[in-house]
Amino acid sequence: MGSREEWEIEQERRKMLQEEIVTEHKKNKFINEIKSGLGDEILKEPNKEQKKPSKWDKFKKVLGWN
Repeated sequence: MGSREEWEIEQERRKMLQEEIVTEHKKNKFINEIKSGLGDEILKEPNKEQKKPSKWDKFKKVLGWN
């Protein structure tokens, strides 16, 4: 029974390590995006309000006229 428990522990350890690697990759990608100009864009328009689509816009979308 010891080998099954050891196997499960090893699998969980590998999952945790994989999650750490993925998190580190995402963090580095975000940092690179900020450095490449995304930060300036956020500073220029931090709270850009989204335009609410009108009924006419929704109708055109249904018909595929966009």
